[in-house]
Amino acid sequence: MHQIISFSEPERWERAYARTSCKDIYYRHAYAELCHCMGDGEPFLFVYEDDEGNTVCYVFIRRPLQELPFARGARLEGEWYDIISPTYGYGSPLCAEPHAQLLWEFRAEFEAWCRGANIVSEFVRFHPLSGNHRLFEGTMDVVYDRESVFIDLSRTEEELFEFYHPSHQRNIRKAPRRGLEFRVLEGHEALQQLEVFYRLYRATMDKVGALPYYYFSAEYLERLFSRLGRSALFGAVFLDGRMISAALCLREGDVLTYHLGASETASLHLGTNTFQFHHIALWARRNGLRVFHLGGGHRGRDSLFQFKHRFNPEGTLPLNHGKKVYHHEVYERLVESWKHHHAQPLAESYFPAYRTPLSLTNERVDGGFQLRSPRVGVERARERQPPPLGRECRR
Repeated sequence: MHQIISFSEPERWERAYARTSCKDIYYRHAYAELCHCMGDGEPFLFVYEDDEGNTVCYVFIRRPLQELPFARGARLEGEWYDIISPTYGYGSPLCAEPHAQLLWEFRAEFEAWCRGANIVSEFVRFHPLSGNHRLFEGTMDVVYDRESVFIDLSRTEEELFEFYHPSHQRNIRKAPRRGLEFRVLEGHEALQQLEVFYRLYRATMDKVGALPYYYFSAEYLERLFSRLGRSALFGAVFLDGRMISAALCLREGDVLTYHLGASETASLHLGTNTFQFHHIALWARRNGLRVFHLGGGHRGRDSLFQFKHRFNPEGTLPLNHGKKVYHHEVYERLVESWKHHHAQPLAESYFPAYRTPLSLTNERVDGGFQLRSPRVGVERARERQPPPLGRECRR
């Protein structure tokens, strides 16, 4: 038995989410509202319940295909869609007891619904902390993307520090002498610093040459803090009373997730980011959280990954993506129409292929996915088991 809950039904959404007895920030209706406000599509929650009362929730964003500039050439009759995971988040199916039989039954019912609802393709980013991508390898194409880093907050503060790379340790020890001060900002206090953070954030995106997709608006940030309340916070570094670095983090259950960051370039030599993430981890541990999820790099083991990895060399988990085509004929017509419209061949590595951006990069663009070649450490990340941490499940 299943039900489909629209974004426009917040109370039904939150009740269904609560029935899974698990916590995941990307399943909050408030987060779905952010995705909708960004114009990424219409959020839905698919809720499956088996005969024994076990519940599985699956969040996704539905996007109309008629809006594509080449859709007319594909000769689409009626309304057609594709679906993706929440914007800048994960869409792993959520349940208290994720065993194979339950999740296979969920997939069978969900796939039947997709075919009947004119869903052409599905793209899902599995949450690295869930590790449940293994249970779906027989139902869809599951593809390894890159490594993701977490800090295990069940360790003592002394143990956390001992796991850091020596260069991180040195920067943390020197920070007080350099005049750095750390603060956690929540609620009204965070909103007061929003304008400063946004200026730093825009400058940071310009510096790294980020794609337009990653330039979140000031309105998005204001909505995030307004809708998520104390589930959103800044871990910020100040120098002489002025904020020079900050990490926007999301909190749900026993997991803290790094979401966005910004730093003043002129102050980076002070070790601000290292000092910042160290104290966010300490704050999270002291507030009862068990995992600080830092995410991965841009491309494999790049400099961003190395920075995060130095906080916990043993804390890597694989980030996997899933893809599925439900209506192959319609999919191929869209692909051919894309080729005709843009007068150029498609790169086979992008999914869904008909959303391939004209300027291909190794970044995620417009909610799609470009496959990557294997990187150093891939096999190690694949074999590593998720920690018994990343969910708070109430029995």
